[in-house]
Amino acid sequence: MKKYLVVLSLSLGLFISSVSADALKNSLTNMLNEKDTSPSMVNLSNLNINGKAKPVQNVPKTRSSKAVVATVNGHKILKKEADDHLKKRTQGKMSNFDHLPKKQRIRLIQEIALPVLALDSAQKELSAEEKTAVYTRMWMQKEALKIKITDEQVKEVYDQLKQRSLENNSTKNIPAFESIKDKMKLQMIEKQMIGNLMKDAEIKVQ
Repeated sequence: MKKYLVVLSLSLGLFISSVSADALKNSLTNMLNEKDTSPSMVNLSNLNINGKAKPVQNVPKTRSSKAVVATVNGHKILKKEADDHLKKRTQGKMSNFDHLPKKQRIRLIQEIALPVLALDSAQKELSAEEKTAVYTRMWMQKEALKIKITDEQVKEVYDQLKQRSLENNSTKNIPAFESIKDKMKLQMIEKQMIGNLMKDAEIKVQ
């Protein structure tokens, strides 16, 4: 289930409602930028040392990181998930879900709920073939990020191809390196990925 959520969170980030996301962002920004109106010095002239201490009020309670803060179609959302999402949305300026006003907590949970709802729909509506295609594409994207190809390596291959073309007296125009560098890099990554897959594969042709 966690693997499903990670994949769909990445794939479906662009489907998040811009209106809801902007509203949450603006609301959080206003909280972070709110000016402190408390006096710089505390006036102790009227302090009654014999008086009873008054309890501190309006101190937000903080639940355990394992506490369930919401459910979405039966799926539990833990406080740690909400805290992590809040920290990411505010770039580390806020990280306690319980310190948000209720309206902002609802908006944050709605954002977190989107990949959960999408997963439910995908499991019901996608065919086995479509699910396989999604897994394959996401795995290849993940593996591609692990392969590092430098511009120098691409330039070396480019020079070899250019030299081979000249030796064969090819009449085709050779594109400038910068114009095809990125395309060549993707091709080299794909070639290495295929090589890694085939290296340990046991293939038998009947």
